[in-house]
Amino acid sequence: MRWIGLALLAGWSGAASAEAIWKGPVVKDWREVERLTLSGTMEADMFRPAAIAPEREAAPPVPLLAPMGVNLLPLADIRPFGIEERVTAERDGEGLRIRCRTGRAAAGLVLRWPDRRLPRGYRGQWRLEGRLEGRADTRIGVEILPVGQDASAAPAALRADGPSVLPLADQPGEQALVLICPGTDASAMLDAVILEPVPVNAPGGAGARSGEVARSGASDARGTWVWQERDWHGDPSGFARRAAEAGWTELAIQAPAMPDASLARLAAALAEWGIGFRLLDGDPAMATAEGRGGAARRFARLRRWCDDHLAARPLLELDIEPYALPGFAADPVAGWQGWAQTVQAVAGAWGGPVAVDVPWWMRRSSEGAAAIDSARAAIREIIVMAYRTDPQLVLDAAESWLAQDGPPVRIAIETGPVAREATRLYRRAPSGTLRLSDAGAELLAAPQAAGPSDAMFALVRESRTDSARISFHGAPARAVEAERMLAPLLSGWPGFAGFRVHGWEAPHG
Repeated sequence: MRWIGLALLAGWSGAASAEAIWKGPVVKDWREVERLTLSGTMEADMFRPAAIAPEREAAPPVPLLAPMGVNLLPLADIRPFGIEERVTAERDGEGLRIRCRTGRAAAGLVLRWPDRRLPRGYRGQWRLEGRLEGRADTRIGVEILPVGQDASAAPAALRADGPSVLPLADQPGEQALVLICPGTDASAMLDAVILEPVPVNAPGGAGARSGEVARSGASDARGTWVWQERDWHGDPSGFARRAAEAGWTELAIQAPAMPDASLARLAAALAEWGIGFRLLDGDPAMATAEGRGGAARRFARLRRWCDDHLAARPLLELDIEPYALPGFAADPVAGWQGWAQTVQAVAGAWGGPVAVDVPWWMRRSSEGAAAIDSARAAIREIIVMAYRTDPQLVLDAAESWLAQDGPPVRIAIETGPVAREATRLYRRAPSGTLRLSDAGAELLAAPQAAGPSDAMFALVRESRTDSARISFHGAPARAVEAERMLAPLLSGWPGFAGFRVHGWEAPHG
């Protein structure tokens, strides 16, 4: 450890510059910057910087989506009402035991979820499971109301012979579940309150809205993407058969640099197996002015090849990811504007709207939301990379996309390996390991004192992502279970067009 002490001493005493282990671009107005973030990845427990930017003001927190398809009672805030104080509620495991005493004044319970948001634009219902106890003619009213609104004169009754179902109101704001006591003694056991989609064949269900289904496409579509040409090029027919055996109904195939007859054979083989086919491509550099021109020329050539060799021109899917560019963090406005301009340019070269792969957080960024809106006419479909392994967080990530009017949306999870990301926060200090100057940014191997022509920043804290919370890599059974749970719940949004599982390793032979 002696060399560390010597390095620190050298930094404080203004000795020769410490070794730079990373160099980055010039930070705009660096002389006024007080706090910086340095983001990158962890490799063998070593931090590999990728982008630097002044710390941005945190966006207002967004309440989590109310859990769907599971019991909400354990999360409920339960408040009795009524001047006679004739109602009591006791938690019983994950359920709720309700007792009403005889009285004249209105009384009951209000169940709220104030720190959660309800899904918008959702064809959903509240399902209450439980049972009435005591007399057969007991009646406990039940109603879903905006918070603060009085109950109606004739609310629905909690059923004694099965679940009670109430529609999910399609309106903004918090809603409450209100249980209303009769004038006589009554009791009930409420086992669960579940938020779920309206069944397909029920009135108002997905099957009753053919116009919406036509707009969104087949919501049972199950797709993935294939980035390696070697997976299919040598044996298109065998590859198509293996894809069908894996249960795919749609594949996005990276467009070959030099398409040949194998691509035409692949398209035909997939059609024989009833598997949808589209072309896929993308690179962060496409969001730059130079990359945009090259991409437009490439896709114009690819369009001509498809028109000459395929039965129909496939949909083109773009996975551009401008946030991987070194300068994106410092100027996200320019980064997302470049993305939108490229999507428009490529759609023009392709001769029609394209599909786009986007990170789930893009719409929560003002710059990202503006980019989606500006490129809307060039977008036929959106694939949301909702890379989370907690199904409820996948729904939380997907909701802001599915609640919007616009192109159909597919929701993707990840099963391949992902890098462990890290973000470091630095604060201006007399001495530190991050140096800014007119020459750019440098991360040093040892602390150094600030000089007249530079500024030094000291590390405040570091946060790292947990890859197991982002990808199902190494846990295929969990991925299958998450898909089984998520697909029906997502179908409650009219704009849901299908499920994607990224990271498929195509078998050979």
